[in-house]
Amino acid sequence: ILIFVQDISKEEKVRIQTQQLERRALVGQMNAIFAHEIRNPINNITSGIQLLDKLLPADFKQRDVLKGINDDCDRLTHIVDTVLTFSKSQSYHKTPLNLPVLIERILNRWVPRMKRTSVSHVLKVEDNLPLVPGDDRALGQVFNNLISNAVRAMEDSGGGVLSVRLKPIQKTTGTPGVQVDVLDTGPGIPPEVRDRIFEPFFTTKPDGTGLGLSITKQIITMHEGTITLEPLPEGTSFQIILPGVTQEESRE
Repeated sequence: ILIFVQDISKEEKVRIQTQQLERRALVGQMNAIFAHEIRNPINNITSGIQLLDKLLPADFKQRDVLKGINDDCDRLTHIVDTVLTFSKSQSYHKTPLNLPVLIERILNRWVPRMKRTSVSHVLKVEDNLPLVPGDDRALGQVFNNLISNAVRAMEDSGGGVLSVRLKPIQKTTGTPGVQVDVLDTGPGIPPEVRDRIFEPFFTTKPDGTGLGLSITKQIITMHEGTITLEPLPEGTSFQIILPGVTQEESRE
């Protein structure tokens, strides 16, 4: 009697991932067609508004109505673009990244705005931090989203402190990893909505699309990482865990 034992968990995982990618590609194609059909009437409305703005007399009292319609068209265009970013199948070009350099570069972009709104920032990096295999542009979008949300939340509350902390960790698999904590001293996220913040189209902002954190989580997941909201007495804290480059990978 011959007994063959074979671990098919890896093959099953690959099969499931392949099916997910195929479904996502189909959804992406449908959304691209949908976006094209939506953009055409939006562009026509915008062009009509601009023409009316030129033809109407300078003392036209309802000019603010035209501006409101034009602003709504801009918002719809932004939503369509964001939906496309969320739904399309991404192919990431991963290289060993120095996360502190990437995050510091993004923080520097926000320094002028933070100075104007009484927001200060702190970047703390512990020693022996491994490199992270990741797509520079995609992970840049992740941290830009988190920093943007934190700065805008503190703007509304009169200022505050943004802290970004990075430290090396060892994952349960024994492989190296990096933990990134992004904290702010803003008003925080109400307890009743914390479980929904990563849901697509869920937002507490009147001008938000509800896709920023959804896209952020999608990118982190595609990098084999995790992102969680850590409750604080005051303010907001997001914890991100990303895999690090192993010694074998660093030698290659």
